[in-house]
Amino acid sequence: MRLGATSRMFAAALVCSAVLTGCSGEPEPPPQAEATKKLVADGDAVATWLGPRVTGLTKERADGPDRNSSCGPDQQRRFYIAKGDFTDPSKENPLSLVGTLKGELLSRGYHDEVVDNLDLWEDDTSVAVLVDPEARLTFILFARADSKPNVTIVGKTECYPRAG
Repeated sequence: MRLGATSRMFAAALVCSAVLTGCSGEPEPPPQAEATKKLVADGDAVATWLGPRVTGLTKERADGPDRNSSCGPDQQRRFYIAKGDFTDPSKENPLSLVGTLKGELLSRGYHDEVVDNLDLWEDDTSVAVLVDPEARLTFILFARADSKPNVTIVGKTECYPRAG
């Protein structure tokens, strides 16, 4: 092997190593303000599907202080919470509603976070958990026919360092 070929091979190995090292780590999370903005936009888009099917809809749109969460003492996360009651529970199917809401999040780049499906569909209750791995957001969609609130949408960011 000539010296020039060895140098080229070594240079190629270094380039490959640098590329692999740069791509092998997890991407940086978006800034908290950006993640919170996406959380609210996605939550509002999902809540829009509730329309006339739900009454008394209340929303917390990530503007309040951090709730009790599993973040460390110097960290915080933001939540989007929407709750309401079926206008006519006898005409509603929780599984169908959660499927519709889930479809909206899937169209926005979220993925199913599979939990044991047998635990998620019980009688008149349906639950779905979806995650956006790039924005690091999680949504939990919950609907039930028998007790109130009938519909709950909870979205959350990951934990971020507390400012100040």
